[in-house]
Amino acid sequence: MIRKYSKKGLEKRKLERECLPEFFQKHIEIAKTKYCEECGAKLKGHVSEIAHRLPKSSFKSVQCLDENVVYLCGMYSVNQCHSKYDGTNKQLQSLNIFSAEKEIIKELLEKATEKYNWKLLERWKI
Repeated sequence: MIRKYSKKGLEKRKLERECLPEFFQKHIEIAKTKYCEECGAKLKGHVSEIAHRLPKSSFKSVQCLDENVVYLCGMYSVNQCHSKYDGTNKQLQSLNIFSAEKEIIKELLEKATEKYNWKLLERWKI
């Protein structure tokens, strides 16, 4: 089911997401020269290889910060590390990059203006 927005809600959403097209375009170009930070697979430069450390839906204040990106193989790869990163806590915590990512998450949370709850802290073992 497609979510419907009121006219006012749609305008608000457009404003909140205004930076995303340019952000993704920039990072897709960068991804073409990168390897997956988890498994080392060569990236193709697809949008599914651009992972947000803090979810863009919950952390709009940092959604377009370069520090909020990790390059992970996506939907056209064998390993699909991006799916594991966004998956269950157990999947995330089993990744080789988890400890390093946890430190970056702590720094990003200091920059974010949104409130967060115990579930995020539990997910990142903070």
